[in-house]
Amino acid sequence: MADILNNFKKTVLIASDIFGLSEAFLALLKESEIAEHVMVVSPYQQHKTHFETEQQAYQCFQNRGGIEAYILSLTEALSTHTDIKQVVGFSAGGAALYKAISNLADHHIKLTLFYPGQIRYFLDKHPNSPCHIIFPEIEPNFSLPEVIKVLAQQPHLKVEQNNYQHGFMNKDSKAFNQTAYNYYSQLLKQLLVHQ
Repeated sequence: MADILNNFKKTVLIASDIFGLSEAFLALLKESEIAEHVMVVSPYQQHKTHFETEQQAYQCFQNRGGIEAYILSLTEALSTHTDIKQVVGFSAGGAALYKAISNLADHHIKLTLFYPGQIRYFLDKHPNSPCHIIFPEIEPNFSLPEVIKVLAQQPHLKVEQNNYQHGFMNKDSKAFNQTAYNYYSQLLKQLLVHQ
């Protein structure tokens, strides 16, 4: 598999959550063996980040323009790098990618989105590409079953709901789950190889 990855052109974009390019996020890329093979976008450009709490990360994210600023940043990245064929997003990064790709006139980009809770604000958007959304067991701030019901009506969209909590892939999150992390890290590697 390493040989396949070494010959891989960067056609995958990964959008981080509100923690940005934290040690935990960079470790995920490294442990999934995809770090050198993807383009990474964060709400804080390419600056490494460190937040003590999720609240601190959220406040910084909001101070930088929140979800709308992230959507603009991702739209610009996708418009500039037209060779991107696949995107992966975590939390706010997933929701921002969903809207950004829905707004692009001509797009054939596969989406894999992990717990994109803010997608609830963009239910009127419809990407024309295959989209796999991985939701947690519950979302405390809104009715996840209602959101899933609306999304399930869209063509090209696969919704998966697991029994983990929002943030299960982020070692900085209280909801981090090692079993889920191991499983979905392998999924990330497979996405890269089989695109």
